[in-house]
Amino acid sequence: MKISLTQLETFYWVARLKSFHAASRQLHLTQPTVSTRIHELESLIGYRLFERDAKGAALTPKGASFLNKANKLLDLADDVMNDDVVPMRGLLRLGSNESAALSGLAAFLQALSEEYSTLQVELSVDVGSILRGKLCAGGLDFAISTDPGSHPHIRDVLLGASEMIWVAARGKVGRGAILTAKDIAGMPVLTVPAPSALHALNMSWFAGARVSPPRVNSCNSLAVMLRLVMSGTAIAILPRAILERELAEGSIEKIQVDRPVPPLAIYASFPLIGDVRVFERIANMARQALLDARLIQECDGEP
Repeated sequence: MKISLTQLETFYWVARLKSFHAASRQLHLTQPTVSTRIHELESLIGYRLFERDAKGAALTPKGASFLNKANKLLDLADDVMNDDVVPMRGLLRLGSNESAALSGLAAFLQALSEEYSTLQVELSVDVGSILRGKLCAGGLDFAISTDPGSHPHIRDVLLGASEMIWVAARGKVGRGAILTAKDIAGMPVLTVPAPSALHALNMSWFAGARVSPPRVNSCNSLAVMLRLVMSGTAIAILPRAILERELAEGSIEKIQVDRPVPPLAIYASFPLIGDVRVFERIANMARQALLDARLIQECDGEP
């Protein structure tokens, strides 16, 4: 008996989703069928591919090595099929930080739908550190965030840099005044919780002037932060792209500061599993959508 492509595809989805149950839903099979295919595959190759527990299914060391071989065989199978076959299908578990969700996400999802008409998207919007944890744990397939890492099996693709500015409610800061870090530190500052790239940006901006702000409150929603800024409750560093309407209406104002706020890099991240070329294409689609929404500008040396 020889290894079949259906066995390899089943193995791929169990490895990707880290769950026999999730793989059965993805493949529209019963869970016993998925278990039988994996058992048959293990019998053919002579070793266990997964360790199963209450949390799901984790690859054994030999299973991880076999996954690389399975990916090559599945890629080869895709190559011998017609060019019209869509390589990305099924479920894409997509994570996005809130700045992307409030600006270019709609255009990105539209582009995904046009390119991969059968693709289903399961969207999670959260702060970057949470998205990163889900990605590393196998709970996401693709994430847009400001929190890259150094996981050996995760690729981080720089999309661009987001302009960040200090903002306050209209009239809260004297018009034309140029404030120092010490001036800002005397006001209630609002940012997202640590650990996050935006929180680190706030702290490093103050640290660059050797100032320690006594009052830094946190909120995990940029949309709520904006409302609190508009009410005069606090001031904050926020992405300019999500503030265009409020700035134009005059409900908030940009605070002029003596030291510029550095831009915040935004990345697309995905696991190095399956056909990485597809995820690289999706990353380019995300980049274009965020560029069109003016959330990001291209960085020097950007790939």
